[in-house]
Amino acid sequence: MPALPAMSLAVKPDWIDEYGHMNAAHYVGVFDRHGFELLGRYGVGADYTRQTRCGIYTMNIHVAYLREVLAGDPLELRLRLLEADDKRLLCLMELIQARDGYLASTMEQLSLHVDLETRRAKPFPAEVAARLAGAAQDHAQHSLPEGYRRLLPLKRA
Repeated sequence: MPALPAMSLAVKPDWIDEYGHMNAAHYVGVFDRHGFELLGRYGVGADYTRQTRCGIYTMNIHVAYLREVLAGDPLELRLRLLEADDKRLLCLMELIQARDGYLASTMEQLSLHVDLETRRAKPFPAEVAARLAGAAQDHAQHSLPEGYRRLLPLKRA
């Protein structure tokens, strides 16, 4: 079973708020910026956007703040593709405090593939759609975080 894509980072001092822990906005920033880097492994990152003038727009997110992290704490960000169709991608990102091994936060993210010239939704190229669907199948072999329940649908009801 292939491992979930992950990267290591640490809580920067300027991410800390008046309460002495990482501010909520920085969690979203980490998920957005570094999660996008991890998505590049599946062909929808910055290189893809430069080459095709297409990209993925965030349509909806749900962030769960589970435990605080402090300045200097080592973090591991994991990306899990939950589901994909011809135009949409649903991911779950997990932020783990790596020293003590606890799940600090999750972010579920629904994204839409968009042509940046027309600013309209557009199907993924067939090879990208197949890669995303395959990754979602691979990632489904991994247990979901304890207590997690999916909130965002891939498509509107």
